[in-house]
Amino acid sequence: MTLLRQYRIASFLLVLLAIISFAIAELDFTMLFIGVVLATSSWYVTEGPRGRALPEWVANLLVVSLLAWTAYDFMMFRDLVEAMAVLGEFLLWLLVIKLFAHRTNSEDRQRLTLATLLVVAGCLESVQLVFGVLVLVYAALAVWTTMLWRLTLSAESARASRAANAGFALPLEIAIGRRAAPQFRGLVIIATATIFALSAGVFVLFPRFSGRTGGPRHGHSVSGFNDEIQLGNRDRVNDSRRELFTVRWKDSSGALHRAVRPLLLRGAVLDHYDPNQQRWSSDRRSTSIQTFRTSVGDHLSKIGRGDVEASLNDSIAEIEMRSLATDVVFSLYAPVAMATPETRLIAFDPTTMLLRDVSTDRVGRYWSYRLQVDQQPSTALLESLATSESSTERAVSFPVPKMRAIAQSMLNSAKAGSNLPSEPQADSDAAIRWTYNREIARALASWMKANFTYSTDLSSNARVENEDPIVTFLQSSRNGHCEYFASGLCAALRALGVDSRVVTGFIAIEFDDDAMHYVVRESNAHAWVEVRTGEFAWTAVDATPEDTLLRIAGENRSFIDRFRWIYGRVEFLWNSRVVAYDAAAQTTIAQGMQSQWRAALGERMTSASNALRTLAARFNLGAGASAFWFAIIALGATTATLAMLIVRVHRNRVRKGAR
Repeated sequence: MTLLRQYRIASFLLVLLAIISFAIAELDFTMLFIGVVLATSSWYVTEGPRGRALPEWVANLLVVSLLAWTAYDFMMFRDLVEAMAVLGEFLLWLLVIKLFAHRTNSEDRQRLTLATLLVVAGCLESVQLVFGVLVLVYAALAVWTTMLWRLTLSAESARASRAANAGFALPLEIAIGRRAAPQFRGLVIIATATIFALSAGVFVLFPRFSGRTGGPRHGHSVSGFNDEIQLGNRDRVNDSRRELFTVRWKDSSGALHRAVRPLLLRGAVLDHYDPNQQRWSSDRRSTSIQTFRTSVGDHLSKIGRGDVEASLNDSIAEIEMRSLATDVVFSLYAPVAMATPETRLIAFDPTTMLLRDVSTDRVGRYWSYRLQVDQQPSTALLESLATSESSTERAVSFPVPKMRAIAQSMLNSAKAGSNLPSEPQADSDAAIRWTYNREIARALASWMKANFTYSTDLSSNARVENEDPIVTFLQSSRNGHCEYFASGLCAALRALGVDSRVVTGFIAIEFDDDAMHYVVRESNAHAWVEVRTGEFAWTAVDATPEDTLLRIAGENRSFIDRFRWIYGRVEFLWNSRVVAYDAAAQTTIAQGMQSQWRAALGERMTSASNALRTLAARFNLGAGASAFWFAIIALGATTATLAMLIVRVHRNRVRKGAR
């Protein structure tokens, strides 16, 4: 096949790759299937024996209809943060329409431009490893296609010149020498290598902004973990089987075992609900953030003031990252001490007991860490971890008027057939109030487990206009995922005056008996409730049915999961070294290189100085005279070198003139 015939195939593959890349960036497999099928059909229709194409007026009508539908969809059903995703979808379907149109030079330019814009839109939407690989392939194929396009234009120009000048035609632009094809391929390889080298240089010189971990469309990071909950547009939760990290659970004697209950790994505490935006977020702005340096090796650095001895019931959680790179330190309640393979700077919030890696002297995220936790902490331990800000009691309510009556009805149903304590009086002892909070929360959670169903897909649930989704969940549908269970329980407790908050993170529920560790996947992102049961104490209460979570995890398990860790390692390197590359990582690399160059240059200067002292001592030049004579020798050598260069340049000029 000649180079000119390769152009049509290369341009079609480029467009097809752009469609696949954007669909993967959006994690929209319906778009992927439909887009690929239509694009493949266009090749058969336009490049087949009959060579059919859409009439121009039909193509224009489809473009106008697509534009009108996109504008209507964006204004009626999408948020502003989804603008780039909507633009990408418009470009994708516009590109599909262009594939069915007549092929002209103008259409080819438009297709190449649209394909490039589609990939750029995907770059702003995704940080997935698969998408990154596709972008690299697209860049290399784009260089090949662009040069083939230039060659095609040159061939068409030559044909036109031959027709106009009685057989005389200008030579093709890229046809040099007798073997044009190998030279063309070499030129493409050189151009591709140059582009990638320049791109790598730009990436190193201009790092990413820190803090970006996911596309705006999905409203969550690539890990599936959310630091806020959007109930208004969460019809389906992430069911990806991607392996994020593993957890090895050890008792106080150091023996590996499986915990009695699933492990709740805390990542964010959400204590504010906005009924207008239907969103849970963090409303606390703690002024008592503490930082500490972690220990390396077997020694654990204590968290907090550290003036309370460890309990005999303390356990060790060893967490090893597989594909997740984040600054959030997922921990159980309550963390006591921590260690990492290399020293890190960790921030600890006493009001929420959350940990976060705030190290600036790092190139990538940590690979693993060890946490000592006390799941039944004493009052003295909690007081040593907390501050005065943590003990402040708040007036509790919920900003949805209907919730009080709904919560009271739920409580009456939960009390039937149970022995719950009566509501304490205003002057009751604090211990009685804390016990009441815990028992009421557990009773409501048990009642929800028995009367509500868990589902990851809520697209079929009817939405009630002008009604809060929590009210709809508790009154009508009674069907939802963990975010609805946690939101419903927390809303009901607050309406009853019980201080509570929503916590998001991961649930370690899948245990590998052979490796003796928990496997935490992207689909294990979870939400639950913590209820205040002491001046400094909070107790986790989960209304989501655990047996349903175990059943879903077992149904989704596949043979591929055993080999997924190979891809996970590469993905961790991508997230840690590429996605997480920001100004702090750039500074760390620059400082490391600077110190290495300084050390190497210092060693060379020291060696040269010692050699000169040895030479001066051999000739008995003395300390002062040796420096003078060496300076004279260096000046003479430099002058001789310059003279030789001048003579050589002059000689070359004379020879060139003589020719």
